[in-house]
Amino acid sequence: MLLAFIVFSLTTCKKYGKPQDLFFYSDIDSAFAPMTLFLDDELKGEIPNLHVQISTDNDTITREALHLSLKPGKYNFIAKDNQGNVRCDGWFKFSKNSTKTSSTKGGQGVAGSDNTKVFEFFFN
Repeated sequence: MLLAFIVFSLTTCKKYGKPQDLFFYSDIDSAFAPMTLFLDDELKGEIPNLHVQISTDNDTITREALHLSLKPGKYNFIAKDNQGNVRCDGWFKFSKNSTKTSSTKGGQGVAGSDNTKVFEFFFN
């Protein structure tokens, strides 16, 4: 019985809790824009190229960035440029009170409040 519970716990969805608002954008050379975002190998949409300061209070971001409503948890991401080349990849994990990120290629800036997170993707 205990073994069945452990197996069930390890195989259930890693996302939990009330969905939060996440916004994604890039501020890159327009020759590579727009980028496309994949989360956990699922296409989520086009990442707009915005030349703005990262903030959860920035009206341009909340109006124009890619907006997703996601449950707190860990997500693997890939951001591809307009030629299909991977420019950023890694993972992020968020909850109401914290956000952690790691990149193996490119990077991201993060701003957050209790129910809103903003991610800016960049690369060299």
